[in-house]
Amino acid sequence: MQMLHLLLLTIAVACLNANAVPEDAARAQAIARNTAACEKWYKAEPHPLPFLEQTRNCPCRISTSFPKEFSDGGAVWKTDAGCGASSQPNTCNYHKGAWGCYRHAYKSKGPGAQCCYDRSGNWMSDPHAGAGTLDRERAPDNILNLIQWNAHNKHDVIPWDNCCKDPSMPRDVCQWYYDRRPPGSCTNYNL
Repeated sequence: MQMLHLLLLTIAVACLNANAVPEDAARAQAIARNTAACEKWYKAEPHPLPFLEQTRNCPCRISTSFPKEFSDGGAVWKTDAGCGASSQPNTCNYHKGAWGCYRHAYKSKGPGAQCCYDRSGNWMSDPHAGAGTLDRERAPDNILNLIQWNAHNKHDVIPWDNCCKDPSMPRDVCQWYYDRRPPGSCTNYNL
């Protein structure tokens, strides 16, 4: 029932006192559609703890030179192609506010960690401010790995698109995504 109220509130806010022109009505419909898709995904998605337990904690701090890859003493972290510091300011569309992100996964499929950092090399923990998030299905190292790319898109990218991509989406709806794809935590490794 609470979800229905949130959906109706979203539509009402988007229409602004029912004075919506056709473009505004279409936008309200898109928000309602995305809210419904996000809610359906959220309810079907398992708790993230079993996936977090299969990922490595992010380094709490990295070099401000933002190397292409680095070792934390036990694992190699690679630059996230979607948010590389060397491509600033034309990068980080999925993590607005981050300066650079890195990825690590123990296996070629399954969960992976994505860690994002501010310009000073500090790990970011607030996903609404650009923090990295848990990947239920890691992003593949090679874009030609279409099976893994499809799994990552299905479990991680498309849900984010539905829940958070549109800046008009209510923060509470976007939070459903981050409840299932949290940023994890960080460890002070000796880098």
